Amino acid sequence: MWSFARSALRAHASSVAGSFVMVALASALLTATGAWMEAGIRGTSSGEDLSMLSAATGSFAGTTILVVVLVVASAYAAALRERRSQFALLRAVGATPTQVRRMVATEVAIVFAAATLVGAVPGLLLARSATSVLVSGEIVPDGFVLQLSPWPVLATAVLLGGTGALTARLAARETARLSPTAAVRLSATEPSTLSPVRRAAAWCCAVLGLGVAVVPFVVPGLIGSASGASSAFLLITSAALAGPAIVAALARRGLAAAQRTGSASLTLALTNARGFSRRLTAAIVPLALLLSLGTVQLGVNRAVSTAAGVQLGDGITADLVVQKTGGLDATDLEAVRSTPGVEALTTLRSQEAQVRTDDEMDDVAFLSGLAWEPTALQVLSGEDMLVDPDVRSGTLDDLADPGTVAVGRDSLLGTGTGLGETLTVRLDDQERELTIVAVYDRTLGFGDYLVGEATLASDDTQTGAGPAADAVLLRTAPGQADAVETAIVAAGLDVLTPAEYADAATDAAAGQQQLSAILVLALLVFVAAAAANTLAMLASSRLPEHALLRRTGATRRQLVTTAAVEAGVVALAALVIGTASVLPALIGVGYGLVGSVFAGIDVMAFGVLALAVVLVAGATTVIGAVRATAVRRVVQVG
Repeated sequence: MWSFARSALRAHASSVAGSFVMVALASALLTATGAWMEAGIRGTSSGEDLSMLSAATGSFAGTTILVVVLVVASAYAAALRERRSQFALLRAVGATPTQVRRMVATEVAIVFAAATLVGAVPGLLLARSATSVLVSGEIVPDGFVLQLSPWPVLATAVLLGGTGALTARLAARETARLSPTAAVRLSATEPSTLSPVRRAAAWCCAVLGLGVAVVPFVVPGLIGSASGASSAFLLITSAALAGPAIVAALARRGLAAAQRTGSASLTLALTNARGFSRRLTAAIVPLALLLSLGTVQLGVNRAVSTAAGVQLGDGITADLVVQKTGGLDATDLEAVRSTPGVEALTTLRSQEAQVRTDDEMDDVAFLSGLAWEPTALQVLSGEDMLVDPDVRSGTLDDLADPGTVAVGRDSLLGTGTGLGETLTVRLDDQERELTIVAVYDRTLGFGDYLVGEATLASDDTQTGAGPAADAVLLRTAPGQADAVETAIVAAGLDVLTPAEYADAATDAAAGQQQLSAILVLALLVFVAAAAANTLAMLASSRLPEHALLRRTGATRRQLVTTAAVEAGVVALAALVIGTASVLPALIGVGYGLVGSVFAGIDVMAFGVLALAVVLVAGATTVIGAVRATAVRRVVQVG
């Protein structure tokens, strides 16, 4: 069986090469992500401050796994589908269903094993070379060195191996379960009808996707919006499952209209789409995923940034905000406090900390690092609190007492913890039990946790050297704002309005998302490469079709024009499916975070991604057709 599988791979080297590259890219992406995640878990468990690395890569890992599994399974299944005639011939000459399944499984195992190892090496090197990005984004401390281990490679091998095994079984199932004569007869056609199981799965994903898209309307905030954003993946999965039926139905309707136009190329392209809807679905789904994935990621970032600015601007009740590069020291605070016309002030500063989120996991030695969530406590001081984080229960006045904390409602959702209960916080390796005295809504603007200086000034907590304040909020006497601003600027400090301060804070936060942007870009490049590989593979598999059309009188120009029309059909279908999949998510996220259904829609990003879809579909398909029709080749057509 091994020798037969190797011979089959050599005979189909061109199509296998594209699949090999795709799996190798997936391996590199997964290995790099796994290396970062493993380093974060190991470092945090051993006492290093790498909790931010675990959190950042952990959130990205889930998306990466979903996308990689969907793309790899879809694309490799398409590659195996092009060889149905070979599998049918094996059945016709006496091969048993078990032998066919074993042969396909062996081929897939060889390709996936080799590609996983080839991709793992550059993945590990990529993970280590990105250390400077992690340092600049303040994800890891200066001097961090990524220690490589075999665990990310093993995890990647298990994940891709399982994906390959499932793909092989599904690809060989249809041919293996038919009689030899039926297998040969059906190898030349592609039924667009769906099996009952596949149809039910498509409907379930669609209903579930639309259901979670409504969650932000019921549960506003980060938690509800995160659920709403996941609807895009459910809907694109539904489209992948129902794709053959959708493409065939659209092609039939388009064909009826095309026949009235008299366009031979359009009629031929739509006829091909109707007859080979499964093949086109394998090309359409990655392109639709490229559009939906990029749009939802960028749209969520846009909505979060907008919501943070709105919440911070609305939540500052001061007249002026004073800042200084590097923070304000005690002398600066005294100068501001003594400025004529200042009626009240509130200081703000950020204190790095960790909050325990899982008591049971904290008892497991090698998982204890995952029980603590990295965060930043917003430290307030002042007799009059010039902030309004939209308190829902309790009062910020109680923050004047030591050992107290105000918590954002999003952080408490689903934890069973509430007002009057305790929260375990780790400050400089010392654990503190803080009592929750207030619960508020504006977490994007003010963070998840607010504490008073009295809590950090306790005898058993050392916060270390640092600025006395990152910003000072001022309330001025009526008509004195301009005079106060002039005096403070003369002292060498910066003065902003609350709106300007909110804009500056959101811009700074956006600048720290460099790692997230790089990871998303890498994922989009992988999806685009997979889509281009699938289209190129489909173009090369149509040599017999082109040869038959040339023999029956079709010119090269007609074939290239038909390919261009088919590329347009593929791109249009991908745009429609991708837009329909992502729109419910963006509407829900925008409403849940900002209260506007348009807040999560980034028109420019959508336009760029849509253009990328058109370019990938058009360039790959047309170039493939030009190469296939460059010369008259002797090709087996029957």
